[in-house]
Amino acid sequence: MQLLQVSSDPLPALRGWHPGEQAVQAIIHLPERVAITAIVDRLPEQHRIFHTTRLHFLPVTTLDQQGRPWASILCSNDGMPGFILSPTDASLIVKARLWPGDPIIQNCSLQLHDGKPLFAGIGLEVSTRRRNKFAGHISNVSFRDLDVDLTLAVTQALGLCPKYINIRSIVPFRGASPRLIYERFKLGDEERLPDDVIAFIHAADTAFLSTSYVATQEDENIHPSRVGINHRGGRPGFVRVRPSDGKTLVLPNYAGNRMMNSLGDIHITPVAGIVFPSFSTGSILHLTGKAETLYGASARAVMPNMNIISTIYVTGFSFVENAVPLRETGPAERSPYSPPVCYLAEEKPPSVSFTDITLSLIKTRVLNDTLMTLTFESSRPVDIHPSQNCVLELSEFLRKRSHALLDWEEDESTVNDDCVRTWTISTLPTPDAPCILSITMRAIKGGLITPILYQLARSVDPQLTGEHIDVADLKVGARLRGVGGDLPVPEPLAACDGGRRLLWIAGGIGLTPFLSLTRHVANLAARGFGVWDVTLVLSTQEPDVMLSLIQEAFVNMSSGKVDACQSPPELTFSIHVYSPRQFQLPESFPQFVSLIPHEGRLDDSGTLFGSVDAKFRDPHICGPLPFVLNAMKSLQAAGVNLEHVKRERFTY
Repeated sequence: MQLLQVSSDPLPALRGWHPGEQAVQAIIHLPERVAITAIVDRLPEQHRIFHTTRLHFLPVTTLDQQGRPWASILCSNDGMPGFILSPTDASLIVKARLWPGDPIIQNCSLQLHDGKPLFAGIGLEVSTRRRNKFAGHISNVSFRDLDVDLTLAVTQALGLCPKYINIRSIVPFRGASPRLIYERFKLGDEERLPDDVIAFIHAADTAFLSTSYVATQEDENIHPSRVGINHRGGRPGFVRVRPSDGKTLVLPNYAGNRMMNSLGDIHITPVAGIVFPSFSTGSILHLTGKAETLYGASARAVMPNMNIISTIYVTGFSFVENAVPLRETGPAERSPYSPPVCYLAEEKPPSVSFTDITLSLIKTRVLNDTLMTLTFESSRPVDIHPSQNCVLELSEFLRKRSHALLDWEEDESTVNDDCVRTWTISTLPTPDAPCILSITMRAIKGGLITPILYQLARSVDPQLTGEHIDVADLKVGARLRGVGGDLPVPEPLAACDGGRRLLWIAGGIGLTPFLSLTRHVANLAARGFGVWDVTLVLSTQEPDVMLSLIQEAFVNMSSGKVDACQSPPELTFSIHVYSPRQFQLPESFPQFVSLIPHEGRLDDSGTLFGSVDAKFRDPHICGPLPFVLNAMKSLQAAGVNLEHVKRERFTY
């Protein structure tokens, strides 16, 4: 391993945000999250070790003769790390194997910026989500056919927040044999991107965005010109191509490190490049063009539900198959920070049909004299999010199967019942069990479906053992009409964004949406995603049962069963329990959970909500209507803006 020259401590590299960054920060009223001093004038020792020993590839930005930024992916000839050297803390040497169609080949021969072509790179390790970026200029370049040695003078370095990186395992692939499919570095105004290129973009979950900031003469000394490169990631298809012209890319802006480097560059210098690598096939797509960022209503008119988007009107591109000498060894693990794909206003979003999905009842569990949990297996995997509900049609069970299993008779009141019911899903499918889901429900006096389901559950557990009883042999089924519930699922906020502070308020069986949300948050925290501070306020006449359900939600997290030794360091969870009944606090809750008992019912004075800083949390209420109204009154007394409260009337 190479010896790294000992360096002095890095110093701030810049004298302030450049005019474009300042303008964008002002447009979106962004409080400063990261100080400009975080960008230093040389490579910290950890960055040097990281770049020289850990990286399989290096995304970079160079400029062409027209000043257009292009993004490239540099690798060794065999895909192994070690192709980057760091002789000093202000320099890197990259020894890479290029492929036909890579725009860096022509760009590196140009002498820009007083003979020092601008350059930027981002070191990213996809298996750990670690990334660091740097910028400066090319001080020397030499070619031997498609092998290139680049000597880079580094003047800026920064460690980054890894929010939207999809984790994947990659290995060197010695079978790479680049085949140039398209090379159109100048695309005419009337030309569109080929259909296979558009399909490649719509399948991508990872990209790297290249930008350029060209300083005015008066700003050059304070804010010198530079180029940049940043990671862009999401779910497959997060970058869209406008069907109307077939050449304008639309990138949603997800909240990142809040520096606004890329958007700031585009604000001053409206050009951008982007590269899409495929780690499953080795194909790579380079594009560049005119860039613009839209805000507010203008953004939503193009991509509904997104308040900030960037567009790239493509003026040049190249596409190479089997170029990148790397392959992923399995499916990527999607970053939980990534929101669902937002489609364009001119697109027709895909619809999901549930008409062919059936559910089979496989287990029942009686919790007390009215509560039960039913576990179903779906005929195929269903995409369900925390706090969502399912719409089930049980006519086959009610009209036929229930009569074979139970002794009951229909009357006039049941004849016209459509047998369709909606329940919140308390336990979601998981990657290990993608077709298994559970519903916790109450048998409603005077109801039709729930009393019969409860009678069935009691018939197989007459001793009320509280165990999960296998009932697959009973052949009880339902049809899935759909999955609903549009309340936003809390996504992780990293420490640099202040973490996520939640307030959940549950009345009785209104706890059930928070069971899946608890599993969601606990699993994210166990995997190191986000910083979480959750307060759950529960009002119930069945505290023992409800607490046992919450306790189970903390089990089987990603790190295994939760105990005092395995508590996620970035999760605190407080439970305030209001009940008119005496109850014992369980001793087996994990260490990060605190339980606070209260006698009686939640009042409307706002005292409790004031004590838990409700004004600074994201509130969500679920329960019967009287409970919801009382909780809202109490929140208002504590100074909470009721417009910010998510609420559901939830009776059973």
